[in-house]
Amino acid sequence: MDPRTPTRRDVVVEELHGHRVEDPYRWLEADDACDEWLADQERRLAEEAGGWTGRPVFRSLLRSFADAGGAAGHVASPPVVRGGRRFSLRGGAGREHPVLVVADAGRDERVVVDPVALDASGRTTLDLWRPSWSGRLLAYQVSSRGSEDPVLDVVDVADGRRVCPPVRPGRATAVAWLPGDAGFYYVTCPAAGDRQVRLRLLGSGEDVVVFTTDARQLSVFTSPDGRRLVVSSAPGTQCGNRVHLADLTTTTARAPGFRLVHDGTATGVQALVKFGPHGLLYGITTDQASGGAICLVDPDHPATAAWTPLITPGEGGVLSGCAALVEPGAGDVGSVRFLVSSVRRGVARLSLHDGAGRLLTEVDAPGADHGTIMKLTAPPGEADEAWFTYTDFVTPPTVHRFSLRDRRCHLDAPAADPPRHDRPRAVVRQVSYASQDGTEVPLFLICPADRGPGPHPTLLTAYGGFGATAAPAYSPTILAWVASGGVYAIAGVRGGGELGPAWHAAGRGVNKPNAFADYAAAARWLVAGGVTTPDRLAVKGASHSGLMVATGITRDHGLYAAAVCSGAPTDMVRYPRLGIGQWWLTEFGDPRDPAHLDVLLGYSPYHRVRPGTRYPAVLMITARTDPRVGAAHTRKFTAALQHATTSGKPVVLRCEDGVGHGPRAASRWIDVEADALAFCATHTGLDPGA
Repeated sequence: MDPRTPTRRDVVVEELHGHRVEDPYRWLEADDACDEWLADQERRLAEEAGGWTGRPVFRSLLRSFADAGGAAGHVASPPVVRGGRRFSLRGGAGREHPVLVVADAGRDERVVVDPVALDASGRTTLDLWRPSWSGRLLAYQVSSRGSEDPVLDVVDVADGRRVCPPVRPGRATAVAWLPGDAGFYYVTCPAAGDRQVRLRLLGSGEDVVVFTTDARQLSVFTSPDGRRLVVSSAPGTQCGNRVHLADLTTTTARAPGFRLVHDGTATGVQALVKFGPHGLLYGITTDQASGGAICLVDPDHPATAAWTPLITPGEGGVLSGCAALVEPGAGDVGSVRFLVSSVRRGVARLSLHDGAGRLLTEVDAPGADHGTIMKLTAPPGEADEAWFTYTDFVTPPTVHRFSLRDRRCHLDAPAADPPRHDRPRAVVRQVSYASQDGTEVPLFLICPADRGPGPHPTLLTAYGGFGATAAPAYSPTILAWVASGGVYAIAGVRGGGELGPAWHAAGRGVNKPNAFADYAAAARWLVAGGVTTPDRLAVKGASHSGLMVATGITRDHGLYAAAVCSGAPTDMVRYPRLGIGQWWLTEFGDPRDPAHLDVLLGYSPYHRVRPGTRYPAVLMITARTDPRVGAAHTRKFTAALQHATTSGKPVVLRCEDGVGHGPRAASRWIDVEADALAFCATHTGLDPGA
């Protein structure tokens, strides 16, 4: 054992529902009490990182691939069309953050919001933005140093002049504009207490509360004609919600008369009301449709029980987007067309339907067999074209425009800068494997095209939570690993959204252990199939994906050679007290409930660390202060592993100041990813220089 290994001092022991729960590193929860400990961790890291010889190679590869279209580099978003203006995000080679640009009719793009112009240090991010229906005003939100406590500003797009005092909503908030630029609705998120929808009337100097709830998820929308207001609330992410609808022509913007049109909180059913041309109301729901259904909504009888199903994605399919368009030259509701995106086993699909839901044609989608279509959107009013983003594992995100005139998709956004390094020739395969209970789980393998027979250094990852889908997407991290000769594996374990809401439910709450069983089964499948061996297999993840890693190495430590765990919840007994963990009770369960606590203690990584165990090499990563997860999770788990491991392999912590849980400047992102890949390469035998 390293003589500097932290001792288990001031061990806190609690009796919780019949369990004796030890917490030897409770003292590391205090941000202001661990400076000396963090300084020692920084020295450990510096000593260990000197042996990561692959860092310069990975840094160069990541920069090149990011400049060509990665999340930290080149960005081109579908345009948001308001009035005669088109708003988009734009990135570029060497740029630290994307900028928000606007193009007036017949004019070149110009920058409206540049985070680096606001903060030259690169520690300010543009979180959300929404132009008014006229396009004259813009509401945008920025946060600094990872705080996730943004400032909401409203400016005149023409001259950048601030038009009202800024708002501090507590977290990034939805913004829904009234017509005529009269004001906007936004959501407050106080540290404690109820959430609210408030109306800010420009020029009035007051904010009016129009809706209050104790639900953790809250969003607000208005129709382009200003007639309708929709509020959606839910106790958690990707679980059943409530939808309230108000007609602002019969009530007022200050006192909307809400009607409850959907309540799926008891059944887990989700619903969403959307607006189309000619006053069309339509909805998307998971009621009796595991992959979602598009339905017609009668404005006079808007309750979901009266919705008329029009379109479903078919067996095994999951809806991913819908845009309502109008045939060119037509002028009635019968000319409405629905452009629908869906996905089935990682294959993106576009289809065009008439207003009654009948299939008119399958639309040729861009890209490879396994890809992702996202952010499908159309301008308000009688639009005959829509935009979306396409990406896959080797294709940077590109914006495409669909036109009703020729029923075809056209590349719309300017091409990204070419990478300095050739993108690797990669073979992408989707397979399935059996989990311990026999459930078939999908898995993507991204391999070098010229690889010989295995075993190979392999990186395994999975998200497995909150109904989020690990969809095919361009990743500089994946390409850098594959370009260096490694295999990258992505498991679509239960708890994610790969197969719809039922797949999420099968790995949520008391079912959460299914996700970890699927993860371990993926590792065993890779080994049994000769893809890799335990001494060449690394696992990597951040946030909930990091929980998968932490659980994996405490559950099956002999399966892995190395692990990188970033910003993850690891103390599943105290997680509601750290960061915003109290928001996640529907995902993980409530430790105050004896049945839930039994499950949580069964997998909680911090509580499953056992002294005398030969743990793999571990790189823990956290921000100095993480307002979302809570940096204490990472600190406590690091200390526990350092005290317990007898493998002789390093357990080190990388802690960074001035950032948070979410996005960071491109150069900072490249630095942390290069460290993570170099660490994995060092301990799996991958030589990126070769």
